[in-house]
Order: sequence, then C-alpha cells, then structure tokens
Amino acid sequence: MTARPPAAAQSRTCATPTGDAGGTRRRTPRGPSPQKTEATRLSIIDAAFAEFLEHGYARGTTASVARRAGLSKVTLFRYFDTKEALFEAVMQRHIASATLALQSSPMQDNESVGAFLLRAVAPAMDVIDSSGRSATARLVIAEGLEFPQLAQMYRRTAHEPLVARIRGLAELAQSRGELKEPALLDYPELLLGPLWLAMMNNTVLHPQMPLDAGLLFRLQVGLLFGSAPQRSPSGRRKAASGG
Repeated sequence: MTARPPAAAQSRTCATPTGDAGGTRRRTPRGPSPQKTEATRLSIIDAAFAEFLEHGYARGTTASVARRAGLSKVTLFRYFDTKEALFEAVMQRHIASATLALQSSPMQDNESVGAFLLRAVAPAMDVIDSSGRSATARLVIAEGLEFPQLAQMYRRTAHEPLVARIRGLAELAQSRGELKEPALLDYPELLLGPLWLAMMNNTVLHPQMPLDAGLLFRLQVGLLFGSAPQRSPSGRRKAASGG
C-alpha cells in the first residue's frame, strides 16, 4: 500500500497559485478601449447638441441626453459631471475646433495673409451651417442673457482666440504692405461680421433665403486685403416660395 502524503503537503499540492479555492485563476476585468471611450464621449456630445437645439439649455436635461445617447445617467456622469460641462464640450466640438485649426495652421512660404485666409479659413466657412457652428452660435445668443456663463464660455473658448489671431494677421499684413483696410488693426471683428450675418440669417432671420457664408467671407477678405475670391458667386439668392 502506497503511503499517503502528509496533510500539509497534500494541501500545498491542491492549492492554486492564486490561493483560489475553486482552482481557477482570477482575472482583472479589462476597461473599455480608448477608441470605445472616445466613441462614447462623442455620442454623448452629439446627443447633448441635439437636446439643447430642441429644448434649449434651460429645459434640456442630462436624463434626456443620456436617453438620446442610449446610456444610463451614471455612465453619462462618468464623462461629464454637469450640464454646463456638456455645453462646453458641444462648443469645443462645433466651434472651438475651427479656431484651433486656424491657430495651428502654418502659412506657406511666400503666401500672403489674404491667400492664407482663403486657403485655411474659407473652407470651414463653406460648411458653417452643416457643421453645427451656426446652430451653436444661435444657441449661445438665445440662452446667453439668462445664462451669462454660456456667453462667457463661448467668448473665452472661441471668440477671443479668433479675434486675437485675426489681429495678429492684420499686423503681419500691415508690415508687408498687404493690408488694404487699416481699420482691421483696431477692429479685427470686421472680418467676422459677414459670418455672423450669415449665421443669424440662415438660422433665425430668413432660413428660406440662406446666405453663402463662405462666399461672404471671401468677399470680405477681398475688401480688407485686396485678395480676389477663389470661388465665383453662385448667383442671386432665390426668393422663398409662398410669399
């Protein structure tokens, strides 16, 4: 008869490396991939954008945003802990990203300031409506009086950096002898005036007769810098039917 091993040895033989009584190694659960995390974040921002456009900032709720995104409120709050943080994310996605692109876009060798604006900025103006930028700006105007922190957020993240960049470009153009209208040095907002007109016209005043924001921007660049537009006018706007 074979002698049984001592009890202590038998216990050591049966024990798992992790000490788990069931004999299986426990695994640490993996978190979501960075790609999935970013996709979830963007889905929340898009849901918030739709919610704020439909109901406004005051009546929009985080619960409704979570439902639109197909998530629980608990999951939503892991990404954005307040409604204000959600609104700021909407602005970063639809507005501030365009400003950052202008700030980071380098000028090419021997490129005039006017040509740079036509190349680097005008394409973004062509899609100012479809990209959601005009709708976001309209939302800020509509809610800014009741919630001044939203207007301040817009000014800080989008408007002031853009104005500062335009002022710097105007000074550069002046030093090169390229600036046709020196008033731009004191009022860099002149370059943005047609954009605000187009955004308000297309979303509030007269959406049935939209203005071409990209073309207006190109024409304004021509007036301020003497650079000819790269795109021909698409013709007169068609009158709205039905009066």
